[in-house]
Amino acid sequence: MSVYALLRSSQTPPSEEQIEESLAGNLCRCTGYRPIVDAFRVFAKTNDTAYIDRSSLSLQGGEFICPSTGKPCTCGSKSVSGKDGSKQSVTCGETYAPVSHNEIDGSAYTDKELIFPPELLLRKLTYLNLSGSGGLKWYRPVRLQHVLELKEKHPDAKFIIGNTEVGIEMRLKRIQYRVLISVSHVPELNMLSVKDDGLEIGAAVRLSELLKIFRKVTAERAAYEISSCKALIEQIKWFAGTQIKNVASVGGNICTASPISDLNPLWMAAGAKFRIIDCKGGIRTTLAENFFLGYRKVDLRSGEILLSIFLPWTRPFELVKEFKQAHRRDDDIAIVNAGMRVHLEEKGEKWVVLDASIVYGGVAPLSLSASKTKDFLIGKSWNQELLQGALKVLEKDILLKEDAPGGMVEFR
Repeated sequence: MSVYALLRSSQTPPSEEQIEESLAGNLCRCTGYRPIVDAFRVFAKTNDTAYIDRSSLSLQGGEFICPSTGKPCTCGSKSVSGKDGSKQSVTCGETYAPVSHNEIDGSAYTDKELIFPPELLLRKLTYLNLSGSGGLKWYRPVRLQHVLELKEKHPDAKFIIGNTEVGIEMRLKRIQYRVLISVSHVPELNMLSVKDDGLEIGAAVRLSELLKIFRKVTAERAAYEISSCKALIEQIKWFAGTQIKNVASVGGNICTASPISDLNPLWMAAGAKFRIIDCKGGIRTTLAENFFLGYRKVDLRSGEILLSIFLPWTRPFELVKEFKQAHRRDDDIAIVNAGMRVHLEEKGEKWVVLDASIVYGGVAPLSLSASKTKDFLIGKSWNQELLQGALKVLEKDILLKEDAPGGMVEFR
């Protein structure tokens, strides 16, 4: 179904990478992924010769290779009815005219296939207030002012967007929330603004939308400005399946403050800033590295919500890199992850570290900055000796107790 949706929404042939990404959120326990990926790979072919060129199927002696089996054709000639009712003799592989899959436009199938109801696309969003069993209240505000008023009235309310975290808490952990506020349709929380000094991202922006804007700016801006964006693209790529990324939000992942969050170490290392708004409309800004206070505890006071994230462009010779180690590459939580940044300056024939930041996840109750290692790096020449010295400092900077939650202490 996910690949069908990809083909329907693609006006150009999807890449093999896009096809694999769309399958990442599905678990096939019967046939496995390989035959499925192989079957759909035809839609990504840039050269259809192997599929449509009859000469490539020819063998010595005039035989043909059957396109279905890959073996010499053994079914011989068959008679089929032509459009005019006459009988025609055809050989296996010639029943249908060849079609170039590169010419397929999935969005053009509206005359044959069901489409998303236009009435729902055109429906005007309205404020919703619903009541559920056990006194549960559910709100859907459509303006930021509505959100702030609800937050003031219900300071302990739980905010939801994709329900990827709250749904687990309520269904599996049996946590009961009396008031739920869906902020998925608030324009101020869904803004994406490309500025001269960086990128501002609304807290409710979906991860799939964030990925699109990152890819867009990496294609348009100077190469030295986009190091953080490229690192985040790579980390989001392995964050979760496409289905999850389509509904999960940036702000939700940040405020959940998971100690193994894939993105929080990168926000911290890249020098991102979080804009926070209170019920009265007052806005304050805090560095991402100061936002996480403890296990799933963040610097949000009563009556405050995360408004947006500001990601600065990187400077010349400033490099940002991501890291994630998990049991599996696709669709798995991290054992350890990290975000790293180094800013270099050329002095004579040497490169000197002007600034650095190294942040790890999966080694503490929160994303942890290796501050001693950072101090060790700054001001020194960038070479192999510096790396070996930094690793020794890191051993004392990041400590894991033998009984640390999550196990695998030595491996981590």
